[in-house]
Amino acid sequence: MKKTVFSFLIMIICSYISFARANISDYKVMTWNLQGASAATESKWNVNVRRLVSGSDGADILMVQEAGVIPLSAVPTGRHIQPFGVGIPIEEYTWNLGSSRREDIRYIYYSRIDVGARRVNLAIVSRQRADNVYVLRPVTVASRPIIGIGLGNDVFLTTHALASGGPDAAAIVRATYDYFNQFSTRHFSWFLAGDFNRAPGRLENDLVTERLNREVTVLAPEEPTQVGGGVLDYGVIVDRAPYSQRLQALRNDTTPQLASDHYPVAFLAQSC
Repeated sequence: MKKTVFSFLIMIICSYISFARANISDYKVMTWNLQGASAATESKWNVNVRRLVSGSDGADILMVQEAGVIPLSAVPTGRHIQPFGVGIPIEEYTWNLGSSRREDIRYIYYSRIDVGARRVNLAIVSRQRADNVYVLRPVTVASRPIIGIGLGNDVFLTTHALASGGPDAAAIVRATYDYFNQFSTRHFSWFLAGDFNRAPGRLENDLVTERLNREVTVLAPEEPTQVGGGVLDYGVIVDRAPYSQRLQALRNDTTPQLASDHYPVAFLAQSC
């Protein structure tokens, strides 16, 4: 009897801890530079992105750089986000991966920043509808914006730093840190993932100069994330949750190389 009661109490405590620590490490997060195309019928979305976010083992949140044009089957919800003073709108879409009888909905948050070639747009695909949507202005006149979604007290953002070494990468991290270090946002945990176009070691050195090396953590895989070599795709995290599991970054090799010159990168909680 005592053993049964003890087991029951342990179960309650573990359930409480699991609920209390609902945070970034509870989500399966991925980032991928899609090397996007301008046609809405492009199979990169309809085949490759679909595969990455489908099923219970799929990503809960997928950050997409060079997102191209989203699939024709994506339906606008009418939710249009354009923060005051930031002239970059985000549109929300639903994308049904199932059938009309058995829907399996994902939400797409899409920024049409490339109005010309329509290739280097940004997108976030989420299993849950965002509570909030964020747009941070570009850090230089040549840079791209930082876009993100909020789920409870967790914020997931994506970025695509400039080519030729990611000269704006450290400024992107600084801008994100400053935004979420304000009084009204300081309680949020945030995770910034994308194509930094800069080796993680170089970015970490830059963050020492920015005096952010003790404030943020860089999460990068050990294997190259670009087909030609080099680790360019990874994440930066500030986790303010009281209970948290460490994350590890792993290259995902399930996507055919012909789909992009970048590999997807997954961020998963490490087993205790």
